Amino acid sequence: MTSMKLTDLMQEMKDLYPIEPSTYKNWLKAAGPLGDIKISDVDKQVVKRYRMLQLKQWAPTTLTTRISSLKGLWNKAIEWEMYDGQNPWLKAAKGLKNRRRDPDFHPWEYYEYYHNDPYFVCLWYTGMRISEIAGIYKENIVTDAEIPYFDLVHQPNRKLKNDPSIRKVPIHPACLPYVERLYLSKAVEPGKSWSDNFRKNMKLPLGVGAHSLRHSFTSRMNEAGCLDRIQDELLGHAPATLTGRYGKVTLEMKYKEILKLK
Repeated sequence: MTSMKLTDLMQEMKDLYPIEPSTYKNWLKAAGPLGDIKISDVDKQVVKRYRMLQLKQWAPTTLTTRISSLKGLWNKAIEWEMYDGQNPWLKAAKGLKNRRRDPDFHPWEYYEYYHNDPYFVCLWYTGMRISEIAGIYKENIVTDAEIPYFDLVHQPNRKLKNDPSIRKVPIHPACLPYVERLYLSKAVEPGKSWSDNFRKNMKLPLGVGAHSLRHSFTSRMNEAGCLDRIQDELLGHAPATLTGRYGKVTLEMKYKEILKLK
């Protein structure tokens, strides 16, 4: 078997494939705990130790994602005959997937500590992902239109999760005083440190940070009777059914629904 180092393998695969920057970033995250190990030295014992140690650091769903990244990387190495053994990561995530996260719902008053934080207020009234709001450029905040909105697009500092995430999100009147205070995060992962601090300050469970506000937004929109189709458009989700893909949801329709939130 080859004596290629893991870091070299990732770089070579990056040169071989037209992968997204986010894919390479996921490889780096997953491989970080392994250091500069040779891929020929990664056997079931190494994988077992990796799983046990990282389960103390990461939530099961995060560890599952990391293992999936390594499994895919090894599959590519096998395909290009850089590695001639069995993929040691094939069953490494077995039994790890926990139930879908369903954070507890907390009312506005619970977050008093964050009531003047522009990220929090905008997340509370839009349901956006923290990376979307933390990585937004000033020119994507449109306040001089009849209906003010956030214009979410792929950008050099961060790509959106997927193409359905490209969208216009109306700005709730309660957000308007805060949008000028939004600042572009220059971090590699915009908003991650904010989310981590938010989780700690609010004493939320591991793996539950800013994304819990997205769940809260959905719960409040459900209570307000917002149609699923419009919620999908607000949240940047692809419609779940073929019928849901027909017709157009306008900014006016989204604004009307978002105004139901108090």
